Amino acid sequence: MMKSDDPNELIRRLQRNALWALAVLTIAVAAVTWRVGAVVGVLLAGALVLVNFTLMTRIVDSILEQSPSAPKLGKLLFLAFRLVLLALLLCGIFLVPGVRPIPVALGLSVLVIAVLIEAFKQVVSG
Repeated sequence: MMKSDDPNELIRRLQRNALWALAVLTIAVAAVTWRVGAVVGVLLAGALVLVNFTLMTRIVDSILEQSPSAPKLGKLLFLAFRLVLLALLLCGIFLVPGVRPIPVALGLSVLVIAVLIEAFKQVVSG
């Protein structure tokens, strides 16, 4: 049985799980590598994913809640160019001295980990 059918509650749980995953991954990377660049890579990539997810949920919510008139142009432009923006920001992360690909990949995976945690909780709770 699902905890709640409210999509906003699910989004909040996913965000909370992603923050916990980011914290655990950051501590683990710091403990294993002892490199500031690795920790910065995890944090920046994780923050990028979380900000993207939060903005996407807000924009999609506002588009779906609008009247039958056309959605605002700014929101549509953001949706169209967000991948370009994300790619540029990701390139910027790699320009930070000491940042390596593996910690960045770990940071980028926090939302996937959050979904897996939520799925596991749903299975265990019945």
